[in-house]
Amino acid sequence: MKKLILDTSNKYLFVAVYEDSEEIFKHLQEGNNNHSETLVSVLERLLQVHNIKIDDIKEIYVGRGPGSYTGVRVSCTVAKVLAYLKNIKLFSFSSLDLLLTTNFKKDIIVVAMNARRGFSYAKVFDNTNELNILLDEVFIETEKLNNDFPNALYIDDSSSNYDLDLLFKYNLFKEEENVHAFTPTYLRSGV
Repeated sequence: MKKLILDTSNKYLFVAVYEDSEEIFKHLQEGNNNHSETLVSVLERLLQVHNIKIDDIKEIYVGRGPGSYTGVRVSCTVAKVLAYLKNIKLFSFSSLDLLLTTNFKKDIIVVAMNARRGFSYAKVFDNTNELNILLDEVFIETEKLNNDFPNALYIDDSSSNYDLDLLFKYNLFKEEENVHAFTPTYLRSGV
């Protein structure tokens, strides 16, 4: 069964396809606030190069945010439209959890994205014996985050060596989403 994985919540456009638990391809492209212009063409090209049709995709996994407001909407919109039009199962994962997969090598791990103006989107994990959430997704002052977890391993949105095997191993995604009710995670008040 083929799975399409999308995330555009930060500066990287990320597209991957898995066949069961085997990676068919993974594409990472640094963008310049242009994911809305490039995601569909990159997806079309990659599917064509690997001789995969949209009808071959049975599940879509999409980063629901938090992150760049427009960036989050780009991949979520594409995922929702494909899931709806082709009757594909839709799953979502925290974009912070995707960043977490880049490094599991310390007990306390802070995953953070720059939310600008001295704030971060963050999630904190304790990986001492098993993976536990210490602080769930928050919009927080970066200075407070740094003061609260001074000895933690910090993973920021410049990290891009995603390990999707860990995303699936730790079930870092929600059960199947209702395509009509699915909404991204923005975290900022008023959004």
